Amino acid sequence: MALSLWSTTHVLAQGLFPNRPLKLIVPYPPGGNTDLVARLFAVHLATALGQPVIVDNRGGAAGSIGMSAAAKSPADGYTIVIGDVGSLAVNRFAQSNLAYDPLKDFAPVSLISTVSIVVTARSDFPANTFVEFLALARANPGKYTCATAGTGTIGHLSLEMLMSMANIKLQHVPYKGGAPALTDLLGGHVDMMIDGAAFSQARAGKIKALAVTGDRLGAMPDVPTIAESGVSGYRFSNFWGYLMPVGTPKEIVDRVAAEIQRISTLPAVRKQLTDAGITATSSTPQFFGDLIRSENEKIGGIIKSAKISFQ
Repeated sequence: MALSLWSTTHVLAQGLFPNRPLKLIVPYPPGGNTDLVARLFAVHLATALGQPVIVDNRGGAAGSIGMSAAAKSPADGYTIVIGDVGSLAVNRFAQSNLAYDPLKDFAPVSLISTVSIVVTARSDFPANTFVEFLALARANPGKYTCATAGTGTIGHLSLEMLMSMANIKLQHVPYKGGAPALTDLLGGHVDMMIDGAAFSQARAGKIKALAVTGDRLGAMPDVPTIAESGVSGYRFSNFWGYLMPVGTPKEIVDRVAAEIQRISTLPAVRKQLTDAGITATSSTPQFFGDLIRSENEKIGGIIKSAKISFQ
């Protein structure tokens, strides 16, 4: 093992890493936001490293199949995986037989992007702002319905956190995905929705955008945050980041992290993600690791407080 680590570090020191293609595991099917973000950064990372970065979509079990495969890969710098809040935090609580440990099995490399979730309402909803919505919700506990993509999703967790911090009560309506939830919102069958699937329709003005759960979105800069709209301290957003198997030499992790920091500032990258409602970013490996730990603590607290069952 010592010889292997010395050899890898020596190769890096000689400027020979990488000397073959890298593999990027995406633990979700093609076509979603995770796949979009992963592939966008992979293209530029391949150019920076001088080797192809081959995307390997391994969807299934809410991301746990791909994450498990990445965790079991050699820690030689040639396997990267993209993780998000679901695969790096929610799965720890949702899956009792999880085949990987998000806190122990990976070497965080860097954040690559974040996204706030738009809180939307049907077009004829009686409130036009989030402040007005809060007043209505407090005056009518349990009257209004809020759709999400399903139990334990980012939207659901955001909703539970909102109800707790704002002292309001809404009826949660879980769907099997964001698309059917959006269809019912557009049809007026539910009052509100918290899910990224509503972004394009909200941007087009077909439904009301009341607030965003995290930072303001570059594509919808006039939509305020929940924290700015009467719920001080509220913040919930999804993120994506690159990780490698634990034990990957620090020199390799730092090299890839440095390239991510540069890629995240490219105007073309920032524009493409902004247009999709996503924010390009980067971080140190230490910051990303701390974020993963803090998100696990926050989400664990929400699940316990709201008594969320994943059975």
